[in-house]
Amino acid sequence: MTSESACRHTFPNGDVYYGSVQNDLPHGHGKYEWNDGSFYEGEWKDGVKHGSGLYKWSSGSSYEGQWAEGCMQGIGNYVGSDGSEYQGSFVRDKKHGYGKKRYPNSDVYEGLWKNDLAESLGIYQWMNGDKYNGEWSGGKMHGHGTFVWHSGERYDGEWRGGLESGPGLFIWSDGSAFYGFWEGGKKHGFGVWWRETGTDHSIGGSVTPRPSTCKPTAGADKDGSHHGAAAGRPGKAGADKLTLALAENKVIGREYNHGKLVKEEWIPKDKVQLPSLRATRIPAKKTKKYRKTVQGETIVKGHRSYELMLNLQLGIRYSVGKVNEELVTELTQIDFDKDKDKQIFFPHNGSAATPPHSSTDFYWKTYCPKVFRVLREKFGCNPGEYVFSLCGEQALRELSSPGKSGSVFYISDDDQYICKSLRKGELGFLCHVLGGYHRHVGELPSTLLPKFYGLHRITNPQKAQRVRFVVMANVFCRDIPIHRKYDLKGSVVGRQTTNEEITENTILKDLDLDCSFKLDRKWREGFFKQLESDCAFLERMNIMDYSLLLGVHFTDEPVKAGGDDLAVDGDRENENELDAIRESENDDENLSMSAADAKDDAPMGLDQIGRESKIFNSLSKLNNVTSMRERKSSEIFHTHTRA
Repeated sequence: MTSESACRHTFPNGDVYYGSVQNDLPHGHGKYEWNDGSFYEGEWKDGVKHGSGLYKWSSGSSYEGQWAEGCMQGIGNYVGSDGSEYQGSFVRDKKHGYGKKRYPNSDVYEGLWKNDLAESLGIYQWMNGDKYNGEWSGGKMHGHGTFVWHSGERYDGEWRGGLESGPGLFIWSDGSAFYGFWEGGKKHGFGVWWRETGTDHSIGGSVTPRPSTCKPTAGADKDGSHHGAAAGRPGKAGADKLTLALAENKVIGREYNHGKLVKEEWIPKDKVQLPSLRATRIPAKKTKKYRKTVQGETIVKGHRSYELMLNLQLGIRYSVGKVNEELVTELTQIDFDKDKDKQIFFPHNGSAATPPHSSTDFYWKTYCPKVFRVLREKFGCNPGEYVFSLCGEQALRELSSPGKSGSVFYISDDDQYICKSLRKGELGFLCHVLGGYHRHVGELPSTLLPKFYGLHRITNPQKAQRVRFVVMANVFCRDIPIHRKYDLKGSVVGRQTTNEEITENTILKDLDLDCSFKLDRKWREGFFKQLESDCAFLERMNIMDYSLLLGVHFTDEPVKAGGDDLAVDGDRENENELDAIRESENDDENLSMSAADAKDDAPMGLDQIGRESKIFNSLSKLNNVTSMRERKSSEIFHTHTRA
């Protein structure tokens, strides 16, 4: 038989299939029951599970979601016979992409997966209250991350293979801290030990609480050690030493060799650049007064845009996870067609393809998803960071429209991304020029044009409302404060602000720019060459209404009391900066040791670094690099650990 028809067929081994068939194979909707009690009910294609369906094993495990070529592929929900549950993305029967898993012992991991293991960015919450937020590799904590123990201790820094390795900051519950280098979970190299307050808790030894593994046995750590501050307390002598150093306004410089204290000396505190501990204090209520002033109105439950924000976050999480499951292939002309991709229905109670949610039913559409995946890669946008920044536990903020367009602006909690509403014509035009924009960005990666990360549409059937959004980078998201912001069009007509009081949030115009800038000759040539190229592109696209956004930072601006941010010179995103952390001066030559080289070399001693200037120089570089990486790599996770 060649046409599709319905039938019921019992096989010799007792298996039963009833449903649609084509060419004597299950095709369309049908149910297959195995003789061991397992069954699959859903969509078929040419004899294999393909589409949406429910599979239930005889053991009691079940999977409901998307299938492709007989494998769990796409978004789905898996419930194990042991009580575990995973909801998220699958690729060829394995957890791959974004997902959330609850383990039998009530531990929870939410983040990115690769081949059934935690990979890239994720949050692991242990049932005893411990939490790790940061980077993963092969199911282990690896990269930059923050671990907060339920007893109050906290470690911010680098990890390797599930253990602290590299520069890091450990803070005990009484406020004392160690700031230095680690290897294999132990202090190794130089560091500084100090306390900010005069409490008398006995904390601060060479041993620290050990984090649990990614898949721990309930109540046990990976090395069998005791979880909590008691594992790291040196006794009354250590507490007395910190108290005395605090009274003399000094810190204690220490050198370790794989956890063993080698040398110690006291250093005047005012000569050492130490990281601020304010941003890491818990609970969160104690840190609110230290947070910098932010723009916009936080969207909370009851806000006019609350449901729209939930829909936007859910849609972005779904779209990024889905497109990252697909193989990366060369873009074709059809990938730039805005009408190719269909909208997805997100019912309140969920479906085989979409998770349940607390908002009303809505339709979601992503335009040209493969193109924007490539653009995000070109701009160095990590998909995990992108999803967590926009769709994490922190709400978006709504900004008042800074222009005449009347558009609505939403900004992520970490200020990295802006979602701007578009009219239908604006969306169509952006899709029209998307091919040229993609080529221009590929040819000129240093372009000054806006960085577009996604283009979406939300349809609310109850309100007969359609809202279109473009997600783009916030050009004023920097690690140093922007004191003046200018919108320059190269015109003098109406190009002066009428505000009497100028603040950091005031958008100034051409005639308000009353200063000049001196650039290195090569920088100037490169800057104007890029400007000319970008303007030529805009001219080819018949775009004439554009402007140059300029942000100015005053290096002599006094730091506001209670601020958490440290001013640093430029973006230090390259791994070369970590290799330069341990750079020290030795007569006429510079000696450097990377974190990776520490295994084969003796730890840098206090004698090598020098009693004052050299150790201070090294600690200053350690502070700048770890502070920068903390913001760039996993700032989005730190907000979770403060709660």
